[in-house]
Amino acid sequence: MSQLLGRIAKISSLVKKQRLCFSELRSFSTAATPYLLFCETNYRMARTPFGGAVVDINLYDPRKKETVKVPDQYLSKELQCTMKMGSSRGWVVARNIFDSTLHLTNIFNPCASVSSHKVITLPPLEDDAKARISSISLSASPDQKDCVLAAKSSSSPFLSLWRPGDSAWTRIKVPFPASKVMMYSARDRKFYLLPRASKEEYEGPMDLINTSSGDFPQVTLYQRFPNSDIPVSRQEQLASTIKSQYLVESPSGDSFIVYWCNERSLYLKEGKVEPWNGKNPPPIRISCRSKTRTFVVFRQDLEQGISSYTEDIGDLCIFLGQREAFCVSATEYPGLHPNSVYYASSGTGFGYYDLSSNTLHDITHEAHFSWLAPLQ
Repeated sequence: MSQLLGRIAKISSLVKKQRLCFSELRSFSTAATPYLLFCETNYRMARTPFGGAVVDINLYDPRKKETVKVPDQYLSKELQCTMKMGSSRGWVVARNIFDSTLHLTNIFNPCASVSSHKVITLPPLEDDAKARISSISLSASPDQKDCVLAAKSSSSPFLSLWRPGDSAWTRIKVPFPASKVMMYSARDRKFYLLPRASKEEYEGPMDLINTSSGDFPQVTLYQRFPNSDIPVSRQEQLASTIKSQYLVESPSGDSFIVYWCNERSLYLKEGKVEPWNGKNPPPIRISCRSKTRTFVVFRQDLEQGISSYTEDIGDLCIFLGQREAFCVSATEYPGLHPNSVYYASSGTGFGYYDLSSNTLHDITHEAHFSWLAPLQ
């Protein structure tokens, strides 16, 4: 391990390209911390009888504001030629592009020691093995007996549940139009699905599992409360941008709904650049690029039954990306900016948004995978 940590180096080429002022990386802590996972580089075949590959794993540490590289990491044969489908609690689900097999692993998280690296082959999804998983959520680490993995495909009306040792997924029919937003609540011990915005109100049961057997946590439609009044300027931003919704729970059990507001520009064949509101079909274009404009946060007040607009979440940091959102305390992870939303997507790059000053801090537009929550 000491040799491995001694070889961890900064990605100087990326730093120069994006003109980021990262401090020199002299040491590396294996303590659990959020990371942004980039694509692997320096791919080469492993010289072992078991096959596999050796790669450099590239990450960004938001606490130290450093881009780091973990070189010469072994990927087993199962993880060769895979696409990362989602992440939860620091673990990653990857799908083989040839046979569609699914694998749950902690190899991509630098906080996992080499001796603790695991690759768990998951059963095939019954409804459509080639379906693209839109979201996953773990109730606990796969090392714990109460671990349940939930997976949702955007093209399937089913939610799939799996426990370590299961030879097949347990499928739950979702009787309402659900978005890709899913969250496990440690406070309520439930998986929550955020419904899509629809004019038709769903009047069926909120709970989707008979929990009398105690085999799985309850899966529940998340009941959002009416929004409180918000400043007019914020209303205009919500109305004039393309919004993505996220559901996240703090370590203390507070829940938030966060709107990520983006502007999109179309790069047309004629060389023109035009804004796009996302509502009408876009014209023929070369590319479509997004730019983050703002974030709007609502705290779910269970006692009053209202979703309260807030610019103060205390020392919390909310992490949003193309996968499961999560929330940590800046007090536990010194170096993070408290009362902020950290964001990352392939279309917008990554950075953080200070809620108290409504200030956006762009860091870079480098392509990446997503945030990794502190390993559990």
